[in-house]
Amino acid sequence: MGNYQAKTDATNIRSSAGVAVLVSSDNNKAAWVEVGRSYQRFALQATALEICTAFINQPIEVRHLRPEFESWLNLNGEHALLMVRFGYGPIAPFSLRRPLDDVILNE
Repeated sequence: MGNYQAKTDATNIRSSAGVAVLVSSDNNKAAWVEVGRSYQRFALQATALEICTAFINQPIEVRHLRPEFESWLNLNGEHALLMVRFGYGPIAPFSLRRPLDDVILNE
């Protein structure tokens, strides 16, 4: 399965206009929240410009790959925390959502 996923990821990256790696000087919960907030602003602006984004985080999530990835990026002690690809493309189907009344309790 790993080889199949690697081929799929390589194809997805090559077909994207670009890849963004969000980096922090720290690797702790506060840094994760700040990187998440930065991604949120990036994704909202991309959406406003009709640019699609998709997570491609495998080099960061696989613990033994991360130091090599950060070295390849010359991060010099900073931490790659999130990686996304972006570009123009067809809009993917939205995730299924439960009706609002199923999740909001009125007391």
